[in-house]
Amino acid sequence: MRRLFSRRSPFVCFCCWVKGMIAERNEAILNQFGQYLTHIALSPKTVTNYLADLRAFVRWAEHRRPQGFLLTAVTPGQIRAYRSYLLEEQGRAPSTINRHLQALRKCCAYISQANLASRNAAAEISLVKVQHQIDPAQLTRINLEALLAAADNGRASIAARDRAILHLLMYAGLRVTEVVELQMEDIIFDYPGLHLTIRDSQGGGPREIPLPDAVCKALNAWMVIRPTPGKYQQVFLSQEGKPISARTVQRIVSRCAKASGQPGITSQALRRVYALHLLKESNDLALVSRRVGHKSRKITATYLGLAK
Repeated sequence: MRRLFSRRSPFVCFCCWVKGMIAERNEAILNQFGQYLTHIALSPKTVTNYLADLRAFVRWAEHRRPQGFLLTAVTPGQIRAYRSYLLEEQGRAPSTINRHLQALRKCCAYISQANLASRNAAAEISLVKVQHQIDPAQLTRINLEALLAAADNGRASIAARDRAILHLLMYAGLRVTEVVELQMEDIIFDYPGLHLTIRDSQGGGPREIPLPDAVCKALNAWMVIRPTPGKYQQVFLSQEGKPISARTVQRIVSRCAKASGQPGITSQALRRVYALHLLKESNDLALVSRRVGHKSRKITATYLGLAK
């Protein structure tokens, strides 16, 4: 006889109940926030757009955190990851991303003012720069070599580290978070070269990236002088022997870009340079999509401006 009722464990039922309660709480907060926006005389269209953007963020956060995501517990790291997701995975325009970030800023400020959270999680989140950016398609080998040369002008103890980081951005297409999180065991020694096993920072599976000779040499030069504290396994460490932050990587790119007379170069531009060059060499969009860690070729096409 066919079973009419499925048996579910009490634990599964409890988890579903908790997730349902969290979802209801998030919706209640958004409704209160909507009333607040109306009270301060924002236009109905602006209120609708803000709430739509915030619900899109909540859906993304719930997908990343299956056990449940509470809007009042959002962290700066989650907001930065969402900004990176919109930029890298979705290929959204800077103006669109900034609209989402403005909605989060206003909502987090409201949550803090209403004493629903101890701090404003979005207070220090920067918007995406819209102007003064260099088109990656226009960056030549001369531009990239000038950027690398600028890294040598820093302190000798960190010049090798900074050169290795720049090589991984422009010749391996890593995200800034992936550079920061790269660990010693992720560097696989092949004959005659190296490849990386990347733990995808956007929640996808690991991917393997073969490294050109220039990147291998840059990594080897850093390994020779890299501090060797047993506590940390990250490849890139500070002078104090501690893991560097994403902000440190951004500062390295910004400093070398300005020193080389190319202030518009960003880490995003370097990652796109890698993708564009790989596409030109291979004429294989699927390969490019796998290497940069996108979920589909459509996303890669949008990311590289090929959709139109």
